[in-house]
Amino acid sequence: MKLTNALQTLLLSTIILFGGTACDNENDERISSTGEVLIEGDQNSIEIPMTRTNWKVASVTYPDGGIMSDENGYPVQLEGMGTVRFHWGYIIRDKADALTIQLEDNFEGRERGMIINLSTSKGLYSEQILVRQKECINFYQIESFVYHLEEGDGVQDIGTQPWGINWIDKSTDKEETRKMSLYPFYNAYVTYNFGYDVSEPFQNWFPQEENGYVDMPEDIVNGKIIFEKEKRPFTYRGIYYSELREVSFEVDLVTQKKNAYRADIYYKRLLVSYTLTLTRSGSDTRKVIQGKLLKESPYDCSPIRHEVTDLTGDE
Repeated sequence: MKLTNALQTLLLSTIILFGGTACDNENDERISSTGEVLIEGDQNSIEIPMTRTNWKVASVTYPDGGIMSDENGYPVQLEGMGTVRFHWGYIIRDKADALTIQLEDNFEGRERGMIINLSTSKGLYSEQILVRQKECINFYQIESFVYHLEEGDGVQDIGTQPWGINWIDKSTDKEETRKMSLYPFYNAYVTYNFGYDVSEPFQNWFPQEENGYVDMPEDIVNGKIIFEKEKRPFTYRGIYYSELREVSFEVDLVTQKKNAYRADIYYKRLLVSYTLTLTRSGSDTRKVIQGKLLKESPYDCSPIRHEVTDLTGDE
């Protein structure tokens, strides 16, 4: 009888041991079907099947350990059904047993990635999915670029910038004065930026060697936009030499004296609206961008003021 009881106890212990091991193995089973995914560089999405339904996105980190934030600046998390937007894509759960990752075009010039940290609802088990996205090489091309005038657009004066140069003459010429040419606009640049209604710097969407050149307005006269002769790169911040750069003024130079020349350069600001339509090869994707061109440029200067003083011992 004692032997029978001992045998029953041994069998029961064995059942509990194997039963507990089986339960632990079940808990250790991966939540997701994969630990790493590689996504193409174009705008793309992938659905990852899950082996369970009692899971959540506890956090999302960058490969270097930084915490990824959503569009509102909070750490990316998702419990239950829903969608979380971050700066280059979405994490979507519209099924209990699947996770969808939707990514924008990767025009960062290199592969990018993130780590999705999953856990069970109670947090007793956790695992990671490494998401990598290739660099996008399928660039956009400008299908059309159209300027148009809206309320608030136009040209206005925005004040002056000082210009000046000092010229010390130590020549032994017998002439008291001689003529020389000055170029007050030589370093007076034109600056511009194409503002737009998207959050990313989409001039990166163009090949670096092309960068999308467009017509550049010079002025607005009687409601009509007048364009420069040259096209300019479509970019958020641009700069180039003014067409006035080679304009010169003849002045007197007093010999064996210090000559100071001063003037005020007048600037204007041009504001005009535009609509940009982009397409890409082998795709039906079309992007329509609305924005404003803001351009500041010199257009005239005051008469050049000339002051003459004697040379000092240090000059």
